[in-house]
This record gives sequence, C-alpha cells and structure tokens, in this order.
Amino acid sequence: MLVGFYALNIYELDISSNTYRMDAYVWFRWKGAIDPIADLEFANAVEDWGMTQKPSYEKPQKLPDGSLYQILRIEGRFVQPFNLSRYPLDQQQLSMILENSIYTAKDLVYIVDTKDSGYADTLSIQGWNVIAWKSHNLLRSYPSNFGFSEPETNPYSAVRFEIVVARPINYFIWKLLLPLIIVLASGWGALFLHPSYVESRIAIPVTALLTIVFLQQSYSDAIPEMGFLVMLDKIYALSYLLVIATIMEAIITADWVKGEKPGDFMRVVRLDRPFVAIQCLMLIVGVLLIIAF
Repeated sequence: MLVGFYALNIYELDISSNTYRMDAYVWFRWKGAIDPIADLEFANAVEDWGMTQKPSYEKPQKLPDGSLYQILRIEGRFVQPFNLSRYPLDQQQLSMILENSIYTAKDLVYIVDTKDSGYADTLSIQGWNVIAWKSHNLLRSYPSNFGFSEPETNPYSAVRFEIVVARPINYFIWKLLLPLIIVLASGWGALFLHPSYVESRIAIPVTALLTIVFLQQSYSDAIPEMGFLVMLDKIYALSYLLVIATIMEAIITADWVKGEKPGDFMRVVRLDRPFVAIQCLMLIVGVLLIIAF
C-alpha cells in the first residue's frame, strides 16, 4: 500500500509541552478489499477533538491500473519528545505517525511514496529553519492484547513522516553568545587597570559574575526543566570558571601591592596580560570543543 505525505504548515510549536500543530496532505493508493482510511490512526496525535481529517473525494477513486486512490487533508496537534541536549544549536524532528488500528503487517504494509512526498516551499516556522523531510517504515509491537481473548502476535505496520528543523545559528551567536562574551570581556578589563585600583579590580569581575547568572536565568526560562546540562549550560559553566579565576587573580595580586612598590606593580602587570590572553584562548577552545562534542 503506497502512502504519501506533503506538509503545508507547522505552527504553535511549543517546546515546553513537546507539541506542535501540523497541516498536511496524506494520500493512499492500494488494491484489495482493505480500506486503509477506515481504521487509520495517528499514533502521536493529541487532542482528538481538534483533529480534522477531510477526504478530497466522497469515495476512493479508481485509477487506470485498477488501484484505488484517496487523499486526506489532515490538521491537528501532534506530540514529539524534543531533544534539547544541544540547545541552542539543536535539531528537532516534527513527526506524523500513521498506523492502522485493526490490520497487522501480515495484511497491510505501508510503502512510502518518496517521489511525490515532501513539504511546501512556503512552509516556514518562526525561529526555525526547515532543513529536510524524512520517512521511516516501522513495525510496532504491543506487549498487551488490550483485553482481547486471543493476543495478536504480529506487529502493526506504521510509517513516520518527519520535518527536520533547526534553530538559526545567528540566534546562538548574536542573542546568546555575544552578550556573554561582552560580559566576560568587561570582567577581564579590570585586569588592565593599574594594580593600585584594588577595589575596582575585584568589584568589576564580581559584577560580571552576577550578570552572567542573570543571563543564564533569562535563557533557562525559555526551555523546560531538564535533568541534564544542555550545550549552552556547559558554555556558561566554563564562563563561571573563567570569571572566578579572574576574581581570584585580582584578590591574590591585591596582596602583592600592599607595599605600593613600583616593582610590585610591574610584577602584577606582567601577570595580568598573559592571564587575560590565556583566558581568551581557553574560552575559544572550550566553546569549540563543547559545540563539537
């Protein structure tokens, strides 16, 4: 049985609830007495009351080769657990899973119409780039007979259509990474002050540390609570270490200049410049490694 998919719109994508609304065409071409539409089930659909399935023809159309054809306009809310481990450079698969609720794979097997399936050129999702579409043929087995006296041992044929989306890299660079770099740079700027300005050399990195805490809180509010660190959390953890190291350097060198001797001041200056350079290098290498792995 041939089945095809053509996505028209995807909207109301909600990361916190792992749901989205999809508007798409789904068509079937088959031979035989089994009607694939009568017992069609969307396995990952939610809110059945808001689901619409509108056939284009009152009855399946008979094609010249003797097969039957029907096309449906599907619109509804679907659920797909999102993997946010690489946030904000994550990719997500927005899927629609089709399955027949009555016939098993021995009677009905879906074959994807890869030639004509796809998505509309006008398909766009605010805050996301549409990358591609994919399909997967599935065999779904259930460890329950659902109360029926004779358990069904054969798996059910299913097909999953996916629209692959990714966040724009500009969002990561300009809205998340750049503010963090500016705050770090302001903290490092304290080490370019004359060593005699002890209070300012300590206060500026401390202020930068507090600012980073608030920056992290702002993006954390945009994603659901998770039991692991996302990619951006790891970058912020690195930033915390760098700022704390800057504070410690300012505190330690403050003790060196208590005597206010010119030689002590030069000793601090000779330490400050390489220290900032090493921290910049650690930030660049660390961010690249976090993104790569």
